Amino acid sequence: MSQLALQLEIPKTPHDVFGHGIKYVVFFGAFVLLGIFWLRFHRVMAIGFAPRTLDIWLLFGFLSFVALVPYSLITYTRLVGPAGYSRESVALYLADFLGVSVFSWILSVRGLRRAWSVLDETERPAAWRPALAGFIVVPVFLIALVSVVAAGPIALGWLILIGPLIRLAVGRVPRPWPFVLGKQPADGIGTLEPEGVS
Repeated sequence: MSQLALQLEIPKTPHDVFGHGIKYVVFFGAFVLLGIFWLRFHRVMAIGFAPRTLDIWLLFGFLSFVALVPYSLITYTRLVGPAGYSRESVALYLADFLGVSVFSWILSVRGLRRAWSVLDETERPAAWRPALAGFIVVPVFLIALVSVVAAGPIALGWLILIGPLIRLAVGRVPRPWPFVLGKQPADGIGTLEPEGVS
């Protein structure tokens, strides 16, 4: 994350300090998003995450996209096109965050499935919210990415839908749909440990 600050150019004139405000917006936006992804990662671990082999591969996929964030930020801020930013750099930036979101969402759902039967009623909403958010964030990022490729960077406006849609969904869908939870233990008591873990 410290690489993000190193990518802000040293100003050549006093006007340049604040002359390109969008670079600061991108910098702090990337930092906030990395913080959100870090918190999501810890939430996945906090609900009794006992990884299977597939989960380890998913974690590495998640971390690879997180590690790509500084590169996509640099590309986004340096490749200036006629409209302000190039379509390709914006698409790379969105694709990176889409990748982080997809892997984070899959890990959230997998952890939720294993933990649901051992969580009490007060813990369940906190475990469900990140998985529910993924049902919104992933399609919105995908729509924004396709729109940017088709129409250019102006299509980033789709991203403003994420916050209101998540708030609406949390209020309307307080419990996971049955297909999200998958098959649960008949006696209602499960285990967080995968087969072969002692």
